[in-house]
Amino acid sequence: MKHFGAFEAKTHFSELLGNVMNGEKFIITKHGVQVAMIIPFTPEETDIDPVEDAIRALKKLRKGITLGKKLSIRKMLEEGRK
Repeated sequence: MKHFGAFEAKTHFSELLGNVMNGEKFIITKHGVQVAMIIPFTPEETDIDPVEDAIRALKKLRKGITLGKKLSIRKMLEEGRK
């Protein structure tokens, strides 16, 4: 995958888009740090709702995380009210 600095990508943006339309992928860097990727668009991606995507990611993140056997949210709320 080719890397382009931000200035160079800006200067040759139309050319980059043409190459992306042909299936190529590019990484954009700023001061040597990777900050973005330009990839071809697929129609399925328009159906993604950002809110639903965030909720799905949060559910996946919390899966398997527990408070332990002796601790519960109710106990924590009651302790906070004292």
